[in-house]
Amino acid sequence: MRSLSVILLIGLSLGICNAQTPSAKPVEPVAIGVIFHLDSAKQELKPLPFEKWKSKVQSAGFFTNATFITVSGEHSSFRLKANKKAEFVFITGSPEKVALYRFGPDGKTRMQYRIVSKDRWFIVEKNSSLDGTEPINGLPEEITKYGESSYMLVPASPLAPGEYAITIAGQMFTFGIDQ
Repeated sequence: MRSLSVILLIGLSLGICNAQTPSAKPVEPVAIGVIFHLDSAKQELKPLPFEKWKSKVQSAGFFTNATFITVSGEHSSFRLKANKKAEFVFITGSPEKVALYRFGPDGKTRMQYRIVSKDRWFIVEKNSSLDGTEPINGLPEEITKYGESSYMLVPASPLAPGEYAITIAGQMFTFGIDQ
């Protein structure tokens, strides 16, 4: 009887140990240089749409020109609800060069960027300055290590409804926030 109790206790212990699994590793992207939205509830990565862009040189004031980048279309095909957590995962060798921007429609183009350096993009908005434009830095974000080979970008504050872009290595990936 005593040996039967010991066997049952060992069997029960092994069953409990086997039922416990180590903490799941985070799901990581399979492509380098692509931005994915992380659905935390399902632990799924969904790729953001890659957007082709065009550049155009325009006058930016007296004796100066600026190169502007535009994307056509009214909005991104990738949509998130305003209350949905905005977490983005990617693999890159230069996470410090990844940036998040908000933009709005401008006629038939969705956004307009002014290139001010090789590393970062700046959105251009009309204002009362002499050249009619004012470069604006990307939105505040936190980029942290995620998994073994990837990084996570999280906006520093909740995103308002509108259109957004994340740039990585000269590529542009877009998404929109709906009410």
